[in-house]
Amino acid sequence: MKALTPLKKYRLRVILAPALKAVECLCELIIPFLVRAIIDEGLNAQGSHYQDHGYVLGLCGVVFGLSLFGFACTMVTQYVASRVSTSFSLELKHNIYEQIGRVSPLQLERYGKSKALNLVTAASSSLQMGVQMFMRLLVRAPFLVFGAIVAAFIVNVYAGLVVLGALTLCALVIFIVVKTTPREYTKLMNELDAISCLGDDLIVGTRVVRAFNKQAEVSNAFHDESERYRKQALRLSRINAFINPLTFGLVNLATVLVLYLGSFAYGNTLISVGSIVALISFLTQALNALIQFTRLVTSLSKAYADKKRIDAFLAIEPEIVDGPLTQEPPISLGEDLYALKDVDVSFGGESLALGNINVHIAKGSSVGIIGGTGSGKSTLLSLLLRFIDPTSGVVTFHGHDIRDSKLRAVRAEVAMVSQKPQLFKGTIRENITLGEEYDAKEIENALKDALAFEFVQGKDKGLDAAVDEGGTNFSGGQKQRLLIARALLSSRPVLVLDDATSALDYKSDLYVRQQIKKRAGLTTIFVSQRATSIKDCDNIYVLDKGRIVGEGKHEELLRSCDVYREIYEAQVNQR
Repeated sequence: MKALTPLKKYRLRVILAPALKAVECLCELIIPFLVRAIIDEGLNAQGSHYQDHGYVLGLCGVVFGLSLFGFACTMVTQYVASRVSTSFSLELKHNIYEQIGRVSPLQLERYGKSKALNLVTAASSSLQMGVQMFMRLLVRAPFLVFGAIVAAFIVNVYAGLVVLGALTLCALVIFIVVKTTPREYTKLMNELDAISCLGDDLIVGTRVVRAFNKQAEVSNAFHDESERYRKQALRLSRINAFINPLTFGLVNLATVLVLYLGSFAYGNTLISVGSIVALISFLTQALNALIQFTRLVTSLSKAYADKKRIDAFLAIEPEIVDGPLTQEPPISLGEDLYALKDVDVSFGGESLALGNINVHIAKGSSVGIIGGTGSGKSTLLSLLLRFIDPTSGVVTFHGHDIRDSKLRAVRAEVAMVSQKPQLFKGTIRENITLGEEYDAKEIENALKDALAFEFVQGKDKGLDAAVDEGGTNFSGGQKQRLLIARALLSSRPVLVLDDATSALDYKSDLYVRQQIKKRAGLTTIFVSQRATSIKDCDNIYVLDKGRIVGEGKHEELLRSCDVYREIYEAQVNQR
């Protein structure tokens, strides 16, 4: 997959648009010859058709007809270019978005989420503009420039040499810019990526930065990166700004030389008045074409730089891929749905993120996972959802290696509520149904079990009440309850609650857990830092520094596991 791959299906239209532009340019180049004939033959006293109104009006009609035909070709080209570029951009964004979903979270972290977001927004829009400009202007500028040179030689050899010299110098200037700008645009976009990453770190990690008193350091880093971006943008702007005045100057100088040549040679009738008008028209056409070509060069330079960045991202081979199994073998209640056997996970550092992990999760059971910050809880969940694969050991799913399963099959069984509640801009109904169809009773039951029914009904529009981006118009507890309702509504066989009740009070937390427990056959995985939230689970795993230091029921762990007992007693005493 390449950035321009979606353009292949539009190849006929990509060829049609420049072809129509060539027809339009041909009409433009013919018109000055007709104007010359009108002036020299129909309006000049020495002309062969002087005062022949039929001849003059006939040529004027032809000029008008060519103008209309050229205009029609332009309109069709503009329409085709706009439709093709927009459709291409839509498919390109879809491909980039799919690639974001295909690569593993670790690969996305290494590449940079902000950089990937820039590809979906700025880079794909740049390619859209590049494709549109390519279809509209690629043929027009060279056709008019070469056509103007040939036409000038047809009118007068000396005038043709003047036009050739001026346009050759203009082409040289543009060639230098074409050779320079792609490299400069690549540097500029790299600086933009760096700024995006710094800005994202500042926004996402605001509390962490404040906690460690790093405001000044982060602010200075952002300022330095912004300053580098500003200098690079100014350097590129100066290069592009160099084109227009120089090309204007060269073409205007050529116009002056043509006028001078005409006045010098008019006595010898080498260049007629009509010919001078035609030559100036050719120069004006060529100048306008060159100005448009500079816009094309600028757009294509930027698009080419962004194309390379998109190609590099699309070329990333996903580390997590589908297995060969087409259907999961059925298992009975009480059999292992998941099992981790001697699993180690390393992210490339000297120490293991998880070491010698052995976990069994039976179908229909409730399992608690507890541990302090950095103990490996989220890494363990990533193994179960196959966001990562173990460095060594085996993770089984339905009794076989999880790597043999389709990713969709693994994740389709799980409804997960993460520790960072995320709501989308829209309505409450859209956020909990995610576009699926449910009857009113199912939605009501899910909301009641999640303890969200009352505050939803208290809204003016109920389920159709607005949700701001990120759910900023809801409290932390309300967001968590809505997401739990969303998970319950999906009726998937596995429910994962990753610290999903941390914003609820103890009474609400207990009620939600009791309602979840009433759902028969549901496999529930509670990940929490609250011992009280998992103490009723069928089995509890205690993690500390990437190792399992305790396993069993609540009462057993209070007797046998120091880490669990310390966590529980500290929280109970705090209450």
